[in-house]
Amino acid sequence: MNAENVFCDKISFKILPELVCFGRLTSDHYVLAFVTSSDKVYIYNPKFYHSSEGTTKILSQDFIKCSSIHSICAIHTGKFEHISNRNDLLIIGSKYGILIYDSVNNVDIFWKELKNNGVNTILYKHFDERYKQYKDTDIIFIGGHCSLIGLNYSAKELFWTVTSDRIYAITCLSYENDEEYLNDIVVGSEDYTIRIFRNELIIHEISETDAVIKLISLGGEYFGYGLRNGTIGVYNRVNRLWRIKSKNKPICFVSHDINYDGYPELICGWNNGKVDARLRSNGVVVFKIQLDDCVAGMTVGDYYGFTDVLLVCTIEGDIRCYSLRRSKNELNSESSEDALRHLITKRQNLLLEIQSIDQNSNLSQWSKNDVRQANLNIIKANTELQTKLEVSPDKPCVNLTIQTNDGTLLRCVVLFAEGIFRDESHVIHPPENVPYTSTFSIELYPKRDIATDIFIKAYAIPIKRCSDQNSYYLLASTQLLPQFCLYRLLSQNPKLNFRADLDSVRSGVFFVVHERPQRLAIWLNQNFILESEITVNEQSSLFVVFEELRSPNKWISTINNNLNNFVVEQENSKRLLYITMTNKGEITIKTENLELAANLVQSISRHFNITELSSTCDFPKLFNTLEELIEMSNAYSLTQQHVLMDMTTKSDNIKRLVVKAEDYRLAGNCLIPKVHNTKVYWGWRRN
Repeated sequence: MNAENVFCDKISFKILPELVCFGRLTSDHYVLAFVTSSDKVYIYNPKFYHSSEGTTKILSQDFIKCSSIHSICAIHTGKFEHISNRNDLLIIGSKYGILIYDSVNNVDIFWKELKNNGVNTILYKHFDERYKQYKDTDIIFIGGHCSLIGLNYSAKELFWTVTSDRIYAITCLSYENDEEYLNDIVVGSEDYTIRIFRNELIIHEISETDAVIKLISLGGEYFGYGLRNGTIGVYNRVNRLWRIKSKNKPICFVSHDINYDGYPELICGWNNGKVDARLRSNGVVVFKIQLDDCVAGMTVGDYYGFTDVLLVCTIEGDIRCYSLRRSKNELNSESSEDALRHLITKRQNLLLEIQSIDQNSNLSQWSKNDVRQANLNIIKANTELQTKLEVSPDKPCVNLTIQTNDGTLLRCVVLFAEGIFRDESHVIHPPENVPYTSTFSIELYPKRDIATDIFIKAYAIPIKRCSDQNSYYLLASTQLLPQFCLYRLLSQNPKLNFRADLDSVRSGVFFVVHERPQRLAIWLNQNFILESEITVNEQSSLFVVFEELRSPNKWISTINNNLNNFVVEQENSKRLLYITMTNKGEITIKTENLELAANLVQSISRHFNITELSSTCDFPKLFNTLEELIEMSNAYSLTQQHVLMDMTTKSDNIKRLVVKAEDYRLAGNCLIPKVHNTKVYWGWRRN
């Protein structure tokens, strides 16, 4: 689809990427608001002239400087009917808090300090009378440091929950389910996780391969996502429909039905200046333009008399407006072209299948002598790839062995896996002078405890070659990497080794399930790499000890209480994992790794189809560290209050001395003002 460029404009400001928003910030039109490189907020309000010939000309460029704050991290617009039913309000978030500004009346509605949480992203959402929980309410959702906050028009906190890392993206899924209107909040964070909240409870978690920096609703239960490594895609609830990966970074998302098929497309602006729109169902590109600079922001809507336009601005101040309106003839022509393209592709695939069937039919009639004399690449019919996983005995990794079942030599191996390799792929291609082999061994270093499918493709060297020496047979296989693969089994006997070490591990989780130890043994066999399967007798309890091989990235912190000499000493957490289950269904997990314990409990709950589970946990070192941090935070807060009170007192004294000095100067007494000015100077130096 081609887009018509309606007009181009250039402003004299450098715009920060992602800090652009659109709204009815003036009384007449939807306008553009942006943050400049000098941390200032401006509203762009141009004057247009539309000629009778259909041309558009910009008569003037008017800028409105807004009340702004330092260290701006997010900007958004929203309409609060309790405050103003005419225009939108500007929502500005920074590291220290959030400001609501009325640009029409040039007043600050409120300032909410969030110095301990900060603002990374903002989402405004209006809930109409269909939603029971927030009926007829306007809410600002704020994603900060490990917490999600919801505020209303008066800065009252309506919603609060925590996450495990910084929140970079928020969107809402509004849909009808069983005659009930639901609104789920989708949150993307730096810990590679997408969480779906209903009210204040997490109902789904989705693990990705990098930090989630962009989210947008695509209607119903569909939403688009973007990662820091250049990946974008679409989920239907927890099912991923498609994804693509680029070497560029997604900057902004917009959803709009470009091709009028009844479903919104995912429109993405990239840091290389590209803007493309992809179908929600399969990711096929239906619209694409290329700009000269990084995209700073974009929107779709009506703009100064232009209807259904895509407005894009770059970091260099270029503003482009593209018309998305299409005539019926153009839409019919595009749909016909898509149908023809689909039929041509289907025809080519069918021709290839017919050709393959004919070749196989002819070969089946040949004798062995005919096959030997023919100039063909030959490989055994039952040749296939065999894979094996085992925990390395001397390295913190998993060894993946790939070989052929009949000794057929391999030229190279290509592996595809999410979150394991740097670019999600790994190629093993020995040089020509190295003898070929039928076996390859690859060391895998998973960074996180996530089950991953490894797609393997190998080039097999034919037993008998034809004149083309560069022809190979392609063999394919898939290997599932278990979730807890970087844990080496040490013992299954509680009376033998590691008893002294386990007694020293005081942290862990205890819970009860209505299951037998044999069921937990099945879970262990599926989620760990074991040399032989774990079996449990009917009347026996289950006991296993694992060693964690992954390099420790979590630490137990002990804090020096001397505030004047603040030191954080870190010691390595214990590397043992102890799991036991009795005949009564009592499961005990001992580990110093809090994140590992949480992952184990969630995995066991999913295996047993448990939706609600009561558990008791105890992590003494972490709790002591938390208490020390709280005490230190209280001490810092008290010191801050004393410093602020002292600064206020000295500021009042300085103002009083300045006024007195000016009075004496006007009275003609020059000696006393000099004394007061000296006091003012030293008071300022002490501040």
